[in-house]
Amino acid sequence: MLAPLKDRSILERDDGDPLAPAVDTRQIARLESEIGALRQALRQSRQTQRRSATLAARQIVAQTNEISRLQEINAQQRQRLAKLESGQAMIELGRKLIELSDANDHLAGTAQRVWFLEKTIAAAHAEYERLSRERDGLAACRINRR
Repeated sequence: MLAPLKDRSILERDDGDPLAPAVDTRQIARLESEIGALRQALRQSRQTQRRSATLAARQIVAQTNEISRLQEINAQQRQRLAKLESGQAMIELGRKLIELSDANDHLAGTAQRVWFLEKTIAAAHAEYERLSRERDGLAACRINRR
């Protein structure tokens, strides 16, 4: 928006009018250069405002994304808290404990069977060695008798 002129004689240049004030060419050049400077300043101001608006829009988008991410995390934490408050987590832990106890009992039974089998194998091996020695002794006696 343009401001009103205080001196309208600048716009009313009529070379044929003898009462019109004489306009100095230096003043015209100065005014034209001032208008050019003002246009340049206006252009720069608009560019600065565009950059600021773009930057602000980017920041708004980034903050909106961050808010969405934090709301999602908040919802997940609320669900987890509700689950803990309802006792469901304790029930699940109890189930897991029972399953692991059963598995541990099964493993202990299997370990005991393995120990028993190892002892049986050791006894069988000792019996094998005893029988081998007895066989070898009988074979030696038989050879000595002949």
